[in-house]
Amino acid sequence: MNQELSGIELPTASQADRRIAFASRGHCTAHIVLGENEGYRVQAESHLELCNLFVLNSRLDVRKLREQALFEWENNGHSGKHYFDVLAYLRNGFRIAFTVKPWVRVSSGRFKDEMREITTHALNVGFCDEVRLVTERDIDPIDQRNAIMFAAVRTPDPEAEEVAMSFVSTLKGSASLRDLTIRTEINARGYRALIRLIRNGILIAEARQLITPKTHVRMRDTYR
Repeated sequence: MNQELSGIELPTASQADRRIAFASRGHCTAHIVLGENEGYRVQAESHLELCNLFVLNSRLDVRKLREQALFEWENNGHSGKHYFDVLAYLRNGFRIAFTVKPWVRVSSGRFKDEMREITTHALNVGFCDEVRLVTERDIDPIDQRNAIMFAAVRTPDPEAEEVAMSFVSTLKGSASLRDLTIRTEINARGYRALIRLIRNGILIAEARQLITPKTHVRMRDTYR
């Protein structure tokens, strides 16, 4: 249960099965808050893991993420364990386990053999429905930058979002975020509310690009 202090709800504690170091001289470590509202804490043991967490957090089909997820198995008298960098719980009940490694690390035959064996066991016992390997080649810079912005607006502002919806719900065609923000007459709150509408899939950008005030957006058809 979340702690409360002066009416502020703190993020839910990390559900990781293994704690990472708070700092390292050799590589990036990070502790961030993802999710919606007060959110939940997650930790990353590398910059690549951090980027992957942000991107997964921005996906509409992802319900929750659990990092450093322990998988243990036994086979023919032998036991083993592996920590998946993140386990994604999708809204349809599907679970995807991710291993995140730099491209230079995944080319070795030994790594491939180990991951092939771990994947077979994980799927056979129902630990997850799919295993995916992510390298820096799989992280699109546009997705990453936009995902970081979406994570920054996890806290709702119902009043501002209601004002923003009153304009976008009658939008004919597309308009820039700058123009829509001006129409709301609530400045930064209006812009933030519009970004939340994009995050939640109500608004979509007309073109694949970094989202800025110049970005033209329109209502998603399913919300009209």
